[in-house]
Amino acid sequence: MKRKREEDSVTGFKKIVKKRRRAKDKGLEDEEPRPGSSKDPGTSSPYARLNISSFNIHQALGRGGFGKVVLASVPGRNTYMAVKIITKKWDNEDVIKRERQILLAGRDCPFLCHLYAAQQSQHHAYFIMEYLSGGSLEALLRMCGCLNIDNVRFYAAEIVCGLQFLHGHNIVHRDIKPENIMLDADGHIRIIDMGLAQDGATDKIYGAVGTLHYMAPEVLLRQGYDAAVDWWSLGILIFRMAAGCPPFYNGPVRKMARTAIISEKPTFPPGLDADVSHLVRKLLRKNPKKRLGVRGNIREHPFFTTIGWEELEVRKARPPFTPFPSVLKEEHLQWPEHTRALHPVADFNYVSPSWAW
Repeated sequence: MKRKREEDSVTGFKKIVKKRRRAKDKGLEDEEPRPGSSKDPGTSSPYARLNISSFNIHQALGRGGFGKVVLASVPGRNTYMAVKIITKKWDNEDVIKRERQILLAGRDCPFLCHLYAAQQSQHHAYFIMEYLSGGSLEALLRMCGCLNIDNVRFYAAEIVCGLQFLHGHNIVHRDIKPENIMLDADGHIRIIDMGLAQDGATDKIYGAVGTLHYMAPEVLLRQGYDAAVDWWSLGILIFRMAAGCPPFYNGPVRKMARTAIISEKPTFPPGLDADVSHLVRKLLRKNPKKRLGVRGNIREHPFFTTIGWEELEVRKARPPFTPFPSVLKEEHLQWPEHTRALHPVADFNYVSPSWAW
């Protein structure tokens, strides 16, 4: 009995210490529990209680108008993650919060990049996300020129699953392009960069955002648009994967590119797979109401006849290309011993009471 009381006392003390640590720690704020889940991801995420100063920043993975994405790690843990660092400005609070909400909504889709946690300092917002070590589809296309038709089919099918998930949650990506399609360590597709995505898209969206050569005509004409713009971008992407070039003018003169997208028909090279050509024509309809994905079930198109959708959706389909794990581990992920990793300033974390996440 005495031993049992001692064990109960120790257990109770541990609970008190744990509770105090949680109250004291103002580190990373993990996402809310998933609807219908009894498990709080805030306690399950290994990054939920870390301050941003706990991370070692190794190198920049990408830069843009928003800020940059860096490769980071936590000392003592053999795990890498991508940290998106966004500079907070007077007019981007809603954009940052919207991106966080969209990332949270995508946790249940295996074809979207997953958010581990979010934090902010006085001047920056930080999204701690999984590191997708397989590289981008853009890098793969630059290396190969064009892809085998079976590869095109597989990647396109997984992108379809990702887009249908987003659209099912009333989210329009608005910037589908090879740079925003990543491969994970197993070779599966992941759609990234929700910075331009629009949620709650039950009404028409306005604003010409995205990447010019992947924009739909209705975006360039500044007409109200919806999820149909993502299917147009997918058509451009599939064409580029199969043919090695875009179906419209791809030069530096923006006016010519805009005119071609709005007025001209896509140019198909000889020898292009017939099913690919037919699929692209369906996706590149100028009238968004007639565009495949909006009108008709894209999964039933002849191009996807060999795809087992149920198997694909749970990532049981074998990817056609697997990144080289030995190269990734030995060369890319290891920080050189003679070079010191950059480190954020300690105790810099700041969360404004008036800006709740």
